[in-house]
Amino acid sequence: MNVFLTFAFVFLPVGWFIYKMLRFTAKTVGDESPLATVVTYEIDEWEYFVRFDIILNVFLTLISILILYITVFFAIPAAKAYWHWLISFSLLASSFTILWFMTLVSRLEWQYWLITRNKTVTLDPADKSLEIATWEKTVRFTAADLQEIERHSSGPKSSRMVSGYSYLIFKLKTGQKCYLNLNKSYLYFALDDYFKNVPVRPVPHKIPWIKPV
Repeated sequence: MNVFLTFAFVFLPVGWFIYKMLRFTAKTVGDESPLATVVTYEIDEWEYFVRFDIILNVFLTLISILILYITVFFAIPAAKAYWHWLISFSLLASSFTILWFMTLVSRLEWQYWLITRNKTVTLDPADKSLEIATWEKTVRFTAADLQEIERHSSGPKSSRMVSGYSYLIFKLKTGQKCYLNLNKSYLYFALDDYFKNVPVRPVPHKIPWIKPV
């Protein structure tokens, strides 16, 4: 029994990881990818917000609020020696810093959600077209319809807290602009194949805020 439990504890997570990696490969560059077949996807609220990093941010926010509460209502009133005050103000500074970062990240998440929600994206390898459908309109284009692609992301001086945020702006020759959350699509793997003749202009930001759409 102990041998079986040890085997399960060690090899099941490894097997699950390998399975997920194989599925990821199939959906990004394999037979199920937009390089080989028509792919349609839409990110819902559950998929977008129920993620490890967001859960971790919520946990850090709650812990910071708890530390702030304990410091203000218990630690500071009980402080007598100078090192009591030093610890209290260090806790205050740490809590406010974490809460400031969490506010910044929450604002970023909301901006990226606004260009992700209620948006159905279809990639068709037959004519290498991309279709973006919302409740307002549907836009379909190929490389021939594009003037350029802007890739907005964090820059070399950015904090690691915002390093994972990036989005694309497709500038059509008609003057229309289409926004896509690069982190929530398989377009990253099809970009070179679908739009290899379209100029891609990197736009680094210290914080990759999204301009009003």
